[in-house]
Amino acid sequence: MFATPIAETYPATVGQLSVWRDIEKMPPERRWEANLVFVWDLPAGQWPENDVWAAIGELGMRHGSLRTTYVIDDDGMPRQRLAAGTAAEVGDRVRQGTADRAERAAMEAAELQREIDATAELPWRAWLLTEDGAPRQLLLVVNHMAADGAAMLLMREDFERLLRGETLPPARGPLEMALDQEGAGSGRLRAAERHWRRTLAAAPRLAPDTPQGPPLGATLHTGIPMPQANEAAARHEVTLASLILGAYYTALREVTGAPAHLFYPMSANRFDDDHAAVVTSLNQWAPLVLDLDEPFPQLLGRTHWRSFAALKHGVCSPDAILAIREAHERDGGDPGYYYNPILAPPGFPSDDELSDPSLERYPPARVTGPGFYVIARGLTSLDLIVRVHRPGWTSEALDRLLTRMQELLAAALGGRAL
Repeated sequence: MFATPIAETYPATVGQLSVWRDIEKMPPERRWEANLVFVWDLPAGQWPENDVWAAIGELGMRHGSLRTTYVIDDDGMPRQRLAAGTAAEVGDRVRQGTADRAERAAMEAAELQREIDATAELPWRAWLLTEDGAPRQLLLVVNHMAADGAAMLLMREDFERLLRGETLPPARGPLEMALDQEGAGSGRLRAAERHWRRTLAAAPRLAPDTPQGPPLGATLHTGIPMPQANEAAARHEVTLASLILGAYYTALREVTGAPAHLFYPMSANRFDDDHAAVVTSLNQWAPLVLDLDEPFPQLLGRTHWRSFAALKHGVCSPDAILAIREAHERDGGDPGYYYNPILAPPGFPSDDELSDPSLERYPPARVTGPGFYVIARGLTSLDLIVRVHRPGWTSEALDRLLTRMQELLAAALGGRAL
């Protein structure tokens, strides 16, 4: 039996509160959308099941967010409550069982859509996948309250070290981060609020009576391998994320005929040692207005540095953001264009070769959340995943935008036009 949770509760971090506010907006039947799913290959060697589960338990003891449930106070604010216990107890609570590796795809789909209630259970689950009776992979489902994509990379690295027998001390976690945000770090939050107000005050307005467009979904497979993309970005002396953002902005400017656009790039908020190695959810949007008149190659540097300046203000109270955005949109403010780069870093291996681009169109899985959302996803090759449900956009306009983005990226990165 797992030990009684520690009675004390602590404030949530800004990142945890941001995820919680998103979960609150989801219909109960869609709250599984707060789940993240990952499959980890086990390191080469023979690993007894008991060793795998022991390492999982130790991982939970190292990172407080993996032992955190949430109590909602009378003001609707989530508060952290860390569970007490041993590594073995954590492992037993996270452990869901063993399955054959051949069942992986079906399990991923099924378990992703099984909600994790972060107020009642530990925020992650794990299954051991075997082949010919031997452990080969771990399937993990994690509530976004506990971790983001960068945190999952940290978890995997620590898991492999623990599996090999290393002893790792408790790491800095969201509890310490929350106390800092209420104390010494509070000035950073106030600066971020000022940045939000200034940026949205300068943002463009949506034309009155702009008709609502249909829900649209598309994936642009650029055919550009990631090593080639990162090398080309380096030649332009910008990050690949900034180069893609520059193509996004330039295509919007040309398709809409409007020079100024409000963007919401995703900030990882891991820019210093106190944040870089914390397993928790830190991602938040940061506002950015681009109003540039240079051709695409010349605007990349300014896009990069303006984006960098905006991302530094990524840690901001979601409740303050909501009030600022509601005032902006009541005044006719544009709802903005969202951008989330999820890109393998330079040096990440890929055997992909340059291929012809292709465009898939499909109805989006959801019409909640951002009205215009571009995810730049690149592990071995670069794809752009787009979801649109905002005024003024038609399928023809979206096709023109993506065609133009491919042309710009092909010219900059050495790919091919659609």
